[in-house]
Amino acid sequence: MIPAIIQTLLSNGLGLVANAVMAKGQEFVENKLGVKLSPNMPPEQIAQIKVAEMEHEEELMRLRLEENKLNLEELGMRLKDTDSARNRETAIATSKDAPLLNKVITPILALGILLITLGLFSVVMFQEAPVDSSRKDILIYILGVLSAISTQIVSYYFGSSQGSKDKAEQLEKALK
Repeated sequence: MIPAIIQTLLSNGLGLVANAVMAKGQEFVENKLGVKLSPNMPPEQIAQIKVAEMEHEEELMRLRLEENKLNLEELGMRLKDTDSARNRETAIATSKDAPLLNKVITPILALGILLITLGLFSVVMFQEAPVDSSRKDILIYILGVLSAISTQIVSYYFGSSQGSKDKAEQLEKALK
């Protein structure tokens, strides 16, 4: 849910100010611009904020770039984490010393979860009798969890390694 002050700023074309409020907080922006922000601002106050936004555009853009840099660093950490999991999986699968169980357990679990998910969806979709209302919430929960896990499995095994590589390269360029 977007805070009311952010919605007001965005709806009045004050995206840089809204971004600065999200990045640094309302009090910081008010001190920087010298303007009081509130969810129900009259048109005169909005015009005053637009003038302040133009006067401080360079600083507001710097704040946006700073936030984007933090977002890119976070993305980089997530990609690095995914990459390390794939490297671990590759090392186990290609190791001569790893027991067979270690090599096959992850793919078997992944396949089993996908089959269970598809089976449960099939039962729910093609079952003649409607689902009992006392079990409906639990069934929806279980299907939601299995759907999320299945999505992660498919992304892990069939997600584009090239896409991850491209993202990592873009991230590296952006941080430089």
